[in-house]
This record gives sequence, structure tokens and C-alpha cells, in this order.
Amino acid sequence: MKKENKKEEPEVIATMEEGYKPEDELPTKLEHFPIYNKWARKNKLPVKCPTEDFYPKMKVRFQRFEQPTNVLKCRVRNKDIDWAGQLIPGCVYELCMPVIKWLTGLSEPIYAEVKIQNDAGGGRYVEKTETKQVGERARFSCQPMSFEG
Repeated sequence: MKKENKKEEPEVIATMEEGYKPEDELPTKLEHFPIYNKWARKNKLPVKCPTEDFYPKMKVRFQRFEQPTNVLKCRVRNKDIDWAGQLIPGCVYELCMPVIKWLTGLSEPIYAEVKIQNDAGGGRYVEKTETKQVGERARFSCQPMSFEG
């Protein structure tokens, strides 16, 4: 009896059972991309990222807090998506969820001086101030208008 290799992810195994072969065809579903990229790395080929066509769209109103009149030119390229575009504050766009998550996840740290008591030994405490991050301020907002499934 052979031991089964359980290191592979369940979604990868499920897709392999469907009959997707990365050497024969390009990815056509989101589930195909991890299989194709694993095969491409092994064969020293460039990996591929899904485009916005693979995701459902959501109609959102884009807002920019710091420079509310400037156009935002952005490029999102990660394992979830490869997308580039220009967004004008106040306008309504149909964006996919990975782009919305990326935009709303960008924030600016807020720093402040905080008083801290340190033990100086012998039961004495010395109070000093340190600059620490005390919060975050969102840079962009994507207000949902409707969902395009």
C-alpha cells in the first residue's frame, strides 16, 4: 500500500480530478491558477495572475480623503489579481473585490507621543515619552452602490 501525499491543498486535488492539465491549456477558472503557477515555477515559466474578468463586480463610489480632486492611477498585482486603472474621486465604478480590498486596506499611520512608566529598579518608576503608532487613517473609500454578480 502506498501512502498518499496529503501536502497538496484540497482545492488543488479537486481541480486535478476535473482533468485540468497546465501543460496543455491556460487557466480558465480561478481554481486553475494555483495549479498552473505551481507547474510554471517548476518548469521555469512565467506565472499568471487572474484578471478582473474572473471576479464578480461591485458598483462603488470612489472617494479620496487627502487629495479629493486628484485622479488616482494605480496598479494592483498580487496572487489574486492583475489590474491597472485610473479612478476619479466622486465617480461610480464597477470594481472587483480584490481591487476594493486593496484600496480600502491602504491607510496612513497616526503617531503620537505616549507616556510610559519604566521600572528603574529598587521599586522606582521612571516616566518617559515614546513616539508610537496609535491608529490609522484610511486613504480611500469605496462606498457600495450595488453588486453585479
